[in-house]
Amino acid sequence: MKKLELGLLAFLLFCVSMQHVMAGPYNDDVVTHFLLAMVKKDEKQVKKYVSSNVKIPEIREETAISRLSGYPSAKENVRVALAYFNDGDNMPERIAFIWEVTFHQEEVTDIRVVYDGSNPFMNESKIMKEYMNKHIANILTVSKFPFDITHVEGSINQDILLIRYQNVNLHGLLQVKVEPKEEDLKAAEGENMYTLKNGTKALYQPDVNQLIFVHDSFNYSISIESEITKDFTVHDLLEIANSMF
Repeated sequence: MKKLELGLLAFLLFCVSMQHVMAGPYNDDVVTHFLLAMVKKDEKQVKKYVSSNVKIPEIREETAISRLSGYPSAKENVRVALAYFNDGDNMPERIAFIWEVTFHQEEVTDIRVVYDGSNPFMNESKIMKEYMNKHIANILTVSKFPFDITHVEGSINQDILLIRYQNVNLHGLLQVKVEPKEEDLKAAEGENMYTLKNGTKALYQPDVNQLIFVHDSFNYSISIESEITKDFTVHDLLEIANSMF
């Protein structure tokens, strides 16, 4: 981690040292307005400052930005933008992103991602903490996934926690639903009943490709969707469920 931070610092120092102007936050220009709009998640304002052919980088983490700095670049009409995530009091600063932003007159014409510090699992952590504080209970989390995770979204609707783990490239979705309602699985027998590694009974529902089990009076429902060629089976769901213990 220290090597990465040193490398990023060296990059910034290089950009600044190659400039004839003094380093520091850049002036009130189109890049400033664009970045502030990005931090505020104001899509209308963002589009106002960006050329129509520019791909705007996605910040995959919902954590607020605490600080945004800009520096001159060795390249003409380019600013280096450095942002930090706000992880709360007494937490070390964590780099959100480093971008090279090219502009011409009143438009941003190109954005190059030098470093992406987003951790989508921070979204999981925050929503899980909120749910556990609400119910004064420990909730199981997935530790093994059927594909690489690029995005994580979570929501709480009354007493239902829903976490969606996604791979946008594969159009893959792993969804976990948790609710404090103990399902009666004892009556369910036959080929759709399975036993997890800790002895917990799990019911497979083939019509919706979903696995259900109960732990500490909470119902857990796991389902997978994907457009990749692999057909996910009950064994994939069992592997995911086992990784939660």
